[in-house]
Amino acid sequence: MQTQEVAIKPNMKVFMKSDSEMLDEVMVVAYGTAKKSSFTGSASTVGGEKISKMQTSNVSKSLEGAMAGVQISQSSGQPGAAANIYVRGIGSISANRAALIVVDGVPYEGSLNQIAPADIESMTVLKDAAANSLYGARGANGVVLITTKRGQNGKVKVSFENRTGINMRGVPSYDILTDPAEYYELYWESMRNNSVSSGKSYLEAGQYASDNLISTLGGYNNYNVANEELINPITGRLNPNAKLMYHDDWLEEAFRPAVRQENIFSLSGGTDKTSYYASLGYLYDNAYTVNSNMNRINARVKIDQTVNSWFKTGFNLAYSNVKTNSPNVGGSSYSSIFYFGQTIAPIYPVYMYDQSGNRISDSKGNDRYDYGTEMGKRPVGANAHPIDQQLNNIYKNTVDVISAKAYAEFSFLKDFKLTINASIDNFNTRTVSFQTPIGGDALNVNGRGTTEMARYYVLNANQLLNWTHTYAQVHNVEVLLAHESKKDRNENLWARKENFLVPDNPELDNAAKLSDASSSASEYALEGMFAQVKYNYDEKYYFSSSYRRDASSRFHPDNRWGSFWSVGASWRINKEQFMQDAKWINDLKLKASFGTQGNDNIGNNQPYKDQYNVVTNDGAIGIQYVFRGNKNITWEKSNNFNVGFEFKFWDKLSGTVEYFNKTTWDLLYSKPLPPSQGMPTYIYENTMRMRNEGVELELDYNVFNSNNFKWNIGLNATHYTNKLLELPADRPQEGWATGNYYRKMGKSLFNYYDYKFAGVDPENGDALYWADEKDKDGNIIGQKTVNKTSLATRYELDKSPVPDVYGGFSTNIEFKGIDMTANFAYQIGGWVYDSFYGSLMNAGSAGRNWSKDILNRWTPENRYTNVPRLDENSLDQGASGDYSLTKASYLSLRNLTVGYSFPKAMISKAKIEKLRVYLTGDNLFLLSARKGFDPRQSITGSTGYNYSAMRTISLGINLEF
Repeated sequence: MQTQEVAIKPNMKVFMKSDSEMLDEVMVVAYGTAKKSSFTGSASTVGGEKISKMQTSNVSKSLEGAMAGVQISQSSGQPGAAANIYVRGIGSISANRAALIVVDGVPYEGSLNQIAPADIESMTVLKDAAANSLYGARGANGVVLITTKRGQNGKVKVSFENRTGINMRGVPSYDILTDPAEYYELYWESMRNNSVSSGKSYLEAGQYASDNLISTLGGYNNYNVANEELINPITGRLNPNAKLMYHDDWLEEAFRPAVRQENIFSLSGGTDKTSYYASLGYLYDNAYTVNSNMNRINARVKIDQTVNSWFKTGFNLAYSNVKTNSPNVGGSSYSSIFYFGQTIAPIYPVYMYDQSGNRISDSKGNDRYDYGTEMGKRPVGANAHPIDQQLNNIYKNTVDVISAKAYAEFSFLKDFKLTINASIDNFNTRTVSFQTPIGGDALNVNGRGTTEMARYYVLNANQLLNWTHTYAQVHNVEVLLAHESKKDRNENLWARKENFLVPDNPELDNAAKLSDASSSASEYALEGMFAQVKYNYDEKYYFSSSYRRDASSRFHPDNRWGSFWSVGASWRINKEQFMQDAKWINDLKLKASFGTQGNDNIGNNQPYKDQYNVVTNDGAIGIQYVFRGNKNITWEKSNNFNVGFEFKFWDKLSGTVEYFNKTTWDLLYSKPLPPSQGMPTYIYENTMRMRNEGVELELDYNVFNSNNFKWNIGLNATHYTNKLLELPADRPQEGWATGNYYRKMGKSLFNYYDYKFAGVDPENGDALYWADEKDKDGNIIGQKTVNKTSLATRYELDKSPVPDVYGGFSTNIEFKGIDMTANFAYQIGGWVYDSFYGSLMNAGSAGRNWSKDILNRWTPENRYTNVPRLDENSLDQGASGDYSLTKASYLSLRNLTVGYSFPKAMISKAKIEKLRVYLTGDNLFLLSARKGFDPRQSITGSTGYNYSAMRTISLGINLEF
């Protein structure tokens, strides 16, 4: 039975409702709502209560593991950074692959960090044609519907929530060397081995390595012995008389726990004529690395007014101000602490030291940073210091967003309803980027600064005419006719200057030299007309059909219009007479759908036109041909077939099982042009065909459901395959290589192509790779091993990043005021290049660190290993080819929340309706193939030197009056 709240009266009648009646709950769908029981499409929903428990500044991250068919990749842990949302696999090669975001019925072009999670009532993901074909040109990659809260009839409800906690690094660093002595010994070995390879004897090579070790490493000697006496030339071991003078840990200096604070206030209520909701929120999300944070102020007012029996109106006004400091902490740059801190050898200090091992201070008494040039000259990252640069460099982004929506709803002729919606989203952005003249990338130009101002606005309007009628009490018909238009404009102005007078003032008036400036403007428009028909017989047999015709300004007028449609049907089997004796079956529904969607988000607003840049040469103005237009460019299109069951048994177990088959054709492809034609080097064409096919499972089980004890368990799982079905005509039909991928019919779009590591030669420690063995006529007669990648053969590896299964599971327990919720996400299978690990398994590169796995390298005493011998600067001895290709399986605890709600009898005298305190943690652990490896960074096959995910632990209090 359903839990209900009723007012206390002297005489009461309470009518208990079966949980099966919850099947008729109203869910948000395209351009409206529908009863769950009547919906013929595929959709999954996560409620606002679950979303609000996640402590994320970008609500997109709350979908990880939350529903079947939805994959999340998180390339950055920067506060406010978005996660990428993919529905039922990768849907494109060159065009946009992300799902369409719709907020309160209007497509949203901004970042989801501008929307407060506390304002969200629900998030629904539409996955098949019946669910999202009404979005036509924009629905091919799935649709995420975000519905914000609104007021309910009843007395005024005032709510306040505070969360205060700490942010820390959620994924540990790789298991790297931290002992200077260990590093010196290993690098001596790599130098010795390289000298032996060059013809020296072991004794001569050992002496050479001891004499030149410190100079090779830039003159940095952390010990109190002479450079040439640091390592014994015969044993390769540290001088036992050597005393460590200094040692700094870059990561410990750069990372520290930081405060996170969030305050949320809301007011809601309503009468039979008016409902209202208002909220005000503030978030300070300070990252665990220096000078990286986000501040958000958000406000929302939502009012619905029933004027009379035939007219209803309302508006939804939202404002957000988001300020982020996001220094350069991603990518393989020496100004990135994530890259530098894990790849720099442990012999290089953060601070400057004198010959006695004491830190050197500046005139203000502050410890001086070592930029790799003062105490010596680092062979890597000289003139770079990511901590100091992160403190002094600036990358500030301020976005002001105003979103206004209004509607008017007219009811007439009993069964007709006309709804007119209009909205405007206005984004004003100011971005300041500044590289300090103190050191780093802008040292040679005495500082570099860029200021950018951007204005982006989006206008949306639609008119919806609905007709709903019932014949003979069993024939139910709904018809929708609609028109929609969208227009946006993006304006941008920026300038860059160099040579700054004051080293900590980023304003351009503080600089002498203008190095570059630019402005631009672009527009995009979409217009569509659509219709939908729904029919059900006696709420047992359901049918739906939709059709939409869109015109996009991104295409030539001859190809501007596209048509998209769907059909769907469902059968509520449990309503049949022959099922009435099966009392344990609360609901059993078979559903199927088929239809088409489109994708016009191809990264260029006018790809059918030739495009040029204005350039100068010796003061003379000219043009540069940069993009070759193709007037035949048109939509990427998808056919989507879906069939499945929805069920509920014993009032406890509910779920869905679905099969999907999504085929995308007219994929956008960059066709290479002959070099003789000059620039540009490619032209866009619509070609190729690809299929994503799979199975989804969602289960929800109420283990116990009594007044004092409730326990619920949820699980979702998705398995799918990705295959190319058609290749471009200009490419070899047996397949072709592009980077580390091999595009071949019947294989994944991301099927890997690389050298195959064949192990280590136990005789000499050479890294071995497989190569084709050929006869004198060039025919392949077998395989052999070689010790150079230049002699090896690249192969199809028959591996891809597509997992065998991915999903999530959760549990929720309530017992006498105590509640506990845990949400997990997982992935089984798939392969990812662990690029970071590969770089840490180099054969010896002066100044670069190693993974501790290097301790298992080949030596004459350790001949049987998969780690090649050290050999300074040898590219063939490093982790080449598929060596760093790593299983992408993982398990993460996304959120754990434990709370206590005080009994009403205890708090009612204080006029408090609800008082709950709780402890909550996000991203509490990650289990993966190796320490430091986070396969969630990408679903296309490669991790990098990215900003690691953040862990947050907070105490919270929630008050309602």
